[in-house]
Amino acid sequence: MAPTTASLLDLALAAFHSAKTPAPFNPGFNISAVYEVAKALPSHSWEFGAATQALLEYESPLLSVYGPNPFPVRKHDPATVPALAYAQEKIVVGTGIDGLSPSAGAVGDPASLVVGAWMLGKTNETFATATKSEVDYVLNDAPRYANGAISQRGDVGELWADYVWMFPPSLAFYAADIGDVDLLELAYRDHL
Repeated sequence: MAPTTASLLDLALAAFHSAKTPAPFNPGFNISAVYEVAKALPSHSWEFGAATQALLEYESPLLSVYGPNPFPVRKHDPATVPALAYAQEKIVVGTGIDGLSPSAGAVGDPASLVVGAWMLGKTNETFATATKSEVDYVLNDAPRYANGAISQRGDVGELWADYVWMFPPSLAFYAADIGDVDLLELAYRDHL
């Protein structure tokens, strides 16, 4: 049987993961040490989301949004994708504002885990359902600011600068994968 594109990509990913350092370039410092700290140091949901994204882009760039064919998102065993193993360990499925992790009242913080949770959801329905629930909460139940922008706080309409890298990019990833142009446009507008 001839190898498929998927099996060739999996083979390439395995080779990439087995390399001494997955970085395709030398940044001039020990980037592997930085990523070890990035995995060990986070203690809040937004930090878990940021670390998941950084690990995905660093250790599995072909699977990230920067890869040549990120959509549709394919199934990947979390044991073979370090960022997904990390996300799987850190996500705490809940409800409402705490859909993917305890929020401490911040709408965008758990939502920063949407990319990792959605990717995990390709092989585990619990994560897919939790991702849909998180997105639904942010879009339909989170407060809005006077101009319609989604609030960073769950109790009042409040805009925070760091929110723009938490939910809008996650929503764009999710929207691109499910083929929802309206959601993709909303992610763009909410980022502005």
